[in-house]
Amino acid sequence: MNENTQELFDNFTAVIRDLTEVAGHIAQIEDDKAEAASLKHHERMDGYIKKEQADILKLRGLDQHRIRLAKSLGWDSLTFRQILDQVEPDTEQILTPLFHGLEQQLKRLQQSRNAAEQIINVRIHELETAIARQQGGSYDNSGSVNPAASPRQKMRDTYG
Repeated sequence: MNENTQELFDNFTAVIRDLTEVAGHIAQIEDDKAEAASLKHHERMDGYIKKEQADILKLRGLDQHRIRLAKSLGWDSLTFRQILDQVEPDTEQILTPLFHGLEQQLKRLQQSRNAAEQIINVRIHELETAIARQQGGSYDNSGSVNPAASPRQKMRDTYG
């Protein structure tokens, strides 16, 4: 590699490391959100969401930088597997663990996000149930809110 290509490659590997770190951080925030929701510590959610939004913006910026570097290196629109198939064996040895680490963090992020979403949806359903009960509504057999009039109102309509 010439000096310019080496610098681009070094920047590319640094961006992959940064992407891996940020993805892991977002996964941890998702885990924290899931724990807070399951323990009914809803007051913590706003802080987690703000941290997550900042990290997602950072992730997007890093990914855009990765795309520009990949294009400069001649890897425009190539998957990680395709890049590994094209590079020299010594470069492949450097990139393989980086790509694997990023892939693992992205899988962890997806699993954490799914778990947090599921727990949060359960909490939302519980809140909807409590609100419906306070307002005299009920739930049908499918678990959907039935915002119909209260039983007393129904009786009045029937016999009034």
